[in-house]
Amino acid sequence: MVAGQRQPVHIRFDTERYLAQVGGNLPRLLARPDVRADWEAALADARALVEPAAVWEVFPIREFRHERVILADGTRIGGGPVVTVVAGATELAVGVCTAGAAVSRRISEYQRNGHRLRAMFLDDLGSWAVDQVRQQLCRAIEADAVGRGRRASASLSPGESEWSVGDQAVIFSLLDARPIGVTLNESLVMSPIKSLSLIIGIGPGPLGVEGASNCDFCTIRERCAQRRLRLA
Repeated sequence: MVAGQRQPVHIRFDTERYLAQVGGNLPRLLARPDVRADWEAALADARALVEPAAVWEVFPIREFRHERVILADGTRIGGGPVVTVVAGATELAVGVCTAGAAVSRRISEYQRNGHRLRAMFLDDLGSWAVDQVRQQLCRAIEADAVGRGRRASASLSPGESEWSVGDQAVIFSLLDARPIGVTLNESLVMSPIKSLSLIIGIGPGPLGVEGASNCDFCTIRERCAQRRLRLA
């Protein structure tokens, strides 16, 4: 397990863009003083408590075998669309990113105290923050690949598509995410909860899938509010 490279990230909470893309009744509901107060409190919490961080490293690939990628040290990873997406890669970038623990603690506090709407708003903003960190991390990995004369595939996360969440354990065996405060428990759940892991294939020539979003492989993509935000 390696410590990996820390990736600087910066989160911007663009309220107007968020509300425009969420759509539905939310913009109208915010005209109510009580709802607006919960929204403003959640937004202030997100801006104060989100602690974005990311870490990543690149591992050489030995071969592809059926649905698995075999790394140089013998580690096997894959299943679902993984091999299709990273086909042609000679390296596998592995990353973990997070919005930090403080925002999750505040969500739990609101839930315990009966502030359900405020908790829901902050939960959504925390998820949006993680997605922004993910996008920055993917761009950094791609820029590093291009700087070395290589190409980068689309990114994938365990459990987000038909790729089993069981490979979270493989990712955390490769990459030490403790420097950014992220750990994995025996149930394969990351702590803080507002965290995610991903892989990206890197190679000198064309790769299986390039330029696509992880949303294209997600099993809930048609009903995901975060996807609508990203496509804006």
